[in-house]
Amino acid sequence: MKKLLMPLAIITAALAATTTIGWAAECFREIVTESDVSRQPEDSFPLRNWVLYFRSPLTGTGAFVIGPGNPPAGVGSFEMETATAADKVTLFNYDHVGTPLSNVTAIGYSTYRDPTSTAIAGQVTSINIQIDKNGGSFVPLVDFATLVFEPIYNGAVVDGAWQTWDAYQNGLAMWWSTRPMGSCFVAPCFGTWNQILANYPGATILGGFGVNQGSSNGGLTASTDALKISHGDVCATYDFEPFRSTNECKKGGWQTMRRADGSEFKNQGDCVSYVNTGK
Repeated sequence: MKKLLMPLAIITAALAATTTIGWAAECFREIVTESDVSRQPEDSFPLRNWVLYFRSPLTGTGAFVIGPGNPPAGVGSFEMETATAADKVTLFNYDHVGTPLSNVTAIGYSTYRDPTSTAIAGQVTSINIQIDKNGGSFVPLVDFATLVFEPIYNGAVVDGAWQTWDAYQNGLAMWWSTRPMGSCFVAPCFGTWNQILANYPGATILGGFGVNQGSSNGGLTASTDALKISHGDVCATYDFEPFRSTNECKKGGWQTMRRADGSEFKNQGDCVSYVNTGK
């Protein structure tokens, strides 16, 4: 997917105008672009702090784009497309490994379901957290689980509109685990965040924290932005944007970027000039 650019002056003004991101306003804001991400096959060892995992053969896609509409942070978002039920795309961050789940005090994001989607109504990109259920010494296949937050179990998903989801809600947000939990012996096992803590009291974040789309979500195009997590003295809101500066035009980047109207650049200088002046 091509990256569409808007002039840097417009981007800067938009970012300045959106420093307040609803309930995430108090957090440190980190811009994340394609240049921060390592694209890797599913289940491979992470090579960077941000990894976009794809399932082979590659049909599901993920891209940092302008829009859609008016994202809650800046002018861009991270868009995922899963054409078939077998597709899966995941964008994971690894900065929070080792954090006890009991230390988490806020978590959430914003989503946008494209009206052209043919997936089951209400399905949209989820939040995933890979955990060690017991903390301490990790036993593979025994201690691993993925926690999943899906908006469909926490409210009504609306097509063609940005919606902000509080995935914590003072511990009352509904999640599910990919492993047995409490009296649930066959996953998925549902529970509020507080119930998950009660069943996994020593749990820690073991691997990725981020957004995921796939597993029977064929025909879904959706975007996410303002992904937030807070624990201890850490409070971060990840703002997904199509580019950070004119540096994105360099090293051949101009070849995959486009103006806001979709037109191509002739060369690197043409791209840099457009980002700076809009012409």
